[in-house]
Amino acid sequence: MRGFFVITALSVIYPDKGKNLKKLISFLKKDRVDVQIKDARGVHLKHITYISHSGKIKVDKIDKLIGAQRNHLLCAESLDLPSEKGYRRFSSPVFTARLCTNMALYALKNCACPEKLRIGIYDPKAVACDFLSCVLSYCSDVIVVTETERTYYAEMNRITEETGAVAVITNREGELADRDFIIAPSNIDKKIPVKSDALILTNGCPKVITNGLVYYKYYLRMPNGFDRIKPGELDEEYFCSALYSLGSQYELGSIVPTLCRNYSTAQTAKSLTVLLDNYL
Repeated sequence: MRGFFVITALSVIYPDKGKNLKKLISFLKKDRVDVQIKDARGVHLKHITYISHSGKIKVDKIDKLIGAQRNHLLCAESLDLPSEKGYRRFSSPVFTARLCTNMALYALKNCACPEKLRIGIYDPKAVACDFLSCVLSYCSDVIVVTETERTYYAEMNRITEETGAVAVITNREGELADRDFIIAPSNIDKKIPVKSDALILTNGCPKVITNGLVYYKYYLRMPNGFDRIKPGELDEEYFCSALYSLGSQYELGSIVPTLCRNYSTAQTAKSLTVLLDNYL
């Protein structure tokens, strides 16, 4: 029988202090800690809720409860953790990279003539080499731009031996300039040359201004069971990222997002397919 994986989440509540007497009473109250253990599908979630009447997080009250998980703690992004004590908010790009590539594959699979599309994969650190074979099963005009060409060449040789398919592997970012659809499973952190109407799926908001129709935030339907243990202030993508990376719930890696968006517009998986059809 598979053992349970334990992940720890921290929520902080600052009670309304009111005015005058109520404010004084609240000030005199001691901070309190509540702990709940919730189980779902092979995961123990230790949910620590810190009720702060002092307006601060007193680490001595929670340190032993959190223990070794202090450097990958699930919490709201706005929470100011005491980093000098070794506290770090959990963050990992791995699961979101899967959401990005899964949505891209859904759109390619369902568009009218994917073989006519000019595809670019922007993957400087080769975080998604296995994605290449999936793309080549639908498309023939594929260019991979990466800083780790050797890794991609090894994957390309394997694919060619098994299927005969080929892609262009290069470190020249200018090769993306004529691509219709660009998939970037890592966050875009430098200027890349793309068409003004290129469709781009990536992992997180680009750190530089990027041309094209760029989508980077993903929404999904959380599998039954996990929804009832998720702390309310955490979104589904973030919580599933922790389940995937810390709780070994690798089946979540097959999820196709229901929606992707940027700061102003959104696309469903189906409407993304329609956008690709416009390039044909």
